[in-house]
Amino acid sequence: MTRARSADARSGHRASRQPAGMLPAALANAERGFHIFPLHTYSKVPAITDWENEASRDPDRIRAWWTRGPALNVAVACGPSRLLVLDLDAASRHAETEPRTAREGRDSLAELAVRHRQSIPVPTFCVATPSGGYHLYYRADRFPQLRNTIGLLGQRLDTRAGGGYVVAAGSRLRHGHYQVLDPREPIGLPGWLAALMTPSPPTEPIRGENRPHHPDAYVRAALANQAARVRAASPGTRHRTLLLAANSLGRLVGQGILARHDAQAALYDAAATHIGIERFTHAEAERTITDGLDYAAQRIASLA
Repeated sequence: MTRARSADARSGHRASRQPAGMLPAALANAERGFHIFPLHTYSKVPAITDWENEASRDPDRIRAWWTRGPALNVAVACGPSRLLVLDLDAASRHAETEPRTAREGRDSLAELAVRHRQSIPVPTFCVATPSGGYHLYYRADRFPQLRNTIGLLGQRLDTRAGGGYVVAAGSRLRHGHYQVLDPREPIGLPGWLAALMTPSPPTEPIRGENRPHHPDAYVRAALANQAARVRAASPGTRHRTLLLAANSLGRLVGQGILARHDAQAALYDAAATHIGIERFTHAEAERTITDGLDYAAQRIASLA
């Protein structure tokens, strides 16, 4: 009897350490109007392949997903949800790789608003992240062209839109969970912010014998090819593949036929499939992309 009670106690202790079922969190996000999909347990990595097209608000589909894996985390697909999410990163997240003087994402947002003589776009639906950052949600129905950006608006200030997703409220990582700080409905994305993130019109390409006959198609193909290479890279080749891809697209940036932030967004979207797998981090992806683009820019400048 004593052994049985002891075994039951140990079993109960193990059960208490398992993450609670995430179905309520999944349904709650769907009820807010968000299109959601499952992530692996304690992870930011999608548990389905074609997540942007499969993301759903259908309760039956959601129950089916979380019945198969009750502890799966929840993600919000920003494009199908017609959202843009500002990701305000905390200084503690990259403490090992950045100087202590590096700014918080929320400081960057405040400075951005002051610089453009605008109000900080709050209050709106807000989720606190385990690392001490914040996700600010905005309706982006009027701006379907917006995509993800990395540092375009300021230090530790990224955005997720079409082609991107955020970990949803209620999800858990090993070091903490995502929780709603402000439950009110997302407000519309301010026009001044959308303007800062709207891709610039294509510049006149450099003329010469080797100029592509269809530069727009050429650039789209280059973006797609380099992104595909990054997504397909194995763990042992990720860094080099991403660096070479950034260097390749950086040459187009230097020639004036591709905007730098478009190259950054495409590369980061591709690299995001590796984040969280075998210790590949956001910081490593961002640093590698920047290094590759900067190197290409320096090479172009030296040949000018």
